[in-house]
Formats: sequence, C-alpha cells, structure tokens
Amino acid sequence: MAKRKKNLKKNYPLIVSALVLLVSLLVLVAIINYHPSARQETPSQAETPAPKPEPQVQSPPQTAPEPVVPEPAEKPEKPKKRIYLILDDGGHNTRQLMPFLKFPGKLAIAVIPRLEYSAEVAELTYQHGKTVMLHQPMQPLGKADPGEGAIYVNMSDNDVRKTLEENLDSIPHVVGFNNHMGSAGTSDERVMDVVLKVAKQRSLFFVDSFTHAGSVCAKVAKKNGMRIARRDVFLDNDKSREKMIESFNKGKEVADKKGYAVMIGHVWSDELAKVMIDLYPEFIEEGYCFESVSDFFTLEAEEE
Repeated sequence: MAKRKKNLKKNYPLIVSALVLLVSLLVLVAIINYHPSARQETPSQAETPAPKPEPQVQSPPQTAPEPVVPEPAEKPEKPKKRIYLILDDGGHNTRQLMPFLKFPGKLAIAVIPRLEYSAEVAELTYQHGKTVMLHQPMQPLGKADPGEGAIYVNMSDNDVRKTLEENLDSIPHVVGFNNHMGSAGTSDERVMDVVLKVAKQRSLFFVDSFTHAGSVCAKVAKKNGMRIARRDVFLDNDKSREKMIESFNKGKEVADKKGYAVMIGHVWSDELAKVMIDLYPEFIEEGYCFESVSDFFTLEAEEE
C-alpha cells in the first residue's frame, strides 16, 4: 500500500498533464464543431426593414374625353333667281364700255379679238371687277363678215385650234368665251369638237350664244364630258327702251321657272346700259340677283 502511494505521488505530474491535455482536446473539438445558427450583425450592418407601402386608393379609370363634334355649318342658301349678264362686242372703243362698268351688279364683257382696243377693254373690265370673256368670231349662215380671227367650217382641225388659241392669248384675264355670229360654226360637230376641247384643256367655260336653233354645242359638250351654258334672252334685238324692258321681263320669267337666266346684250347700245342701271333696284327688291357667268358652272351644277 505504501508502495502504491509512493508510485501515485511519483506519477502525479504526469496524470495532471494528461488531464490538462485531455481537457484541451475536448475544448478544441467543441470549438471546431461549433456552428452558430445565424451570424449576429452589428446594428450598422443589419438591414432596415422596408416600410410597408401605404394602401393606395383606387381612382376611377381615366377615359379620354369624347371629341366635340362641331355642328355642321349651315350651308348658305343659294339665291333662287339668278341672272347672268353678258355684254358682247367689246373692243371697238372704250367709250361704249364705260357706262356698263358703272352697273352695280356682276356682269361679263365679251371682247372681240384683234381690234384696236381689245386688250385695253379687257384690262378695264378686269380692273372694275367684271368678268372678261373672248367673243370668238365664227362663220355665220349668211354672208356677213365675222371679222378677223374667225373660225370657218372649211378650216382644218389644226387651223381651228391655232386660231382659237391665238385669240385667247391676245385677250388678258380671259376666263371663258362665247361665239360672235357663228350660226354655221356652232352647227358643225367637227368644228365644235375642236373648239370645246380647247376650252376643256385650258379650263375655260363656253357659252353658246345660240344664234341658231341647229346648234350642236350642247351635244358635243356632253360627248366630251363638259357642261356649257346657253343664252336664254337677247336684250337688245330691238333697241327701244320699251322692248329692252320687255326682254328683261322675259328673262325674269325664265329665271322664275328654272332658277336662272342667261341674258346677252351689246356694249354699243347706250340705252341698254341706262335700262340695266334703272332696273337694278327693282330686280333686287323682287328677289333676283346678278351673278358672274364664271360661277354658272358651280352654282347650276348643284341643281343637278
């Protein structure tokens, strides 16, 4: 027993060392096997929880405003009784022209080409706000001389075209034309076909003076897809004031029936200018109006 105690005392340091080593090993193993479930973060590293979004009030769906449809503008009422005045034979002088330029309503002056005052008359007419037309000379049925620049039925197509174009080019401000004399010319389909094709190509209007019942102008115009105007009344076949007033009254009757009347007079008739100016207030009071023949093809097309 004493010997065992002696040996135990002798080996005590070794036992202590062994125990210390064992404890150290156990601590080391514990450290190695230690896995924290979550790493602690410092306040500066911790994520700040996102604020909860405030509940949004649902606004009603936006709808595009309905387009404002403008009310259709009222179409201006077209005058019911329209008078188209044409005064032929301008170009001989300016003296005869001036009384007609004082007429307060609309009218047209048809100017004969190749006369001394043709261009000047056209210019004066235009400056006074009236319509300028070419008064194209054409072959009559009788032996009367239609004058320079006339179209004859024995002319070739090319000569008819060239003559008409030269006459048109010689008159400033021309927007249309009618025939001077021309009973034979307006009765010839070939001639009128060439004439009306020139009018169509140049966007000019044509008025048939209707000097003969055998006129084919309307027939040829329809074939070419055109619309033309035709004279209803001659105002001064009789040069007395009374007969001129009768002619105007006849024109009123025509306008009452079909809505308009095309009336033709002549600038060499001094009395006609006076009658026109005197009757103007009466026409207006009775509901008639004077329109430019250049507007005929717009105004009267609306009737169809």
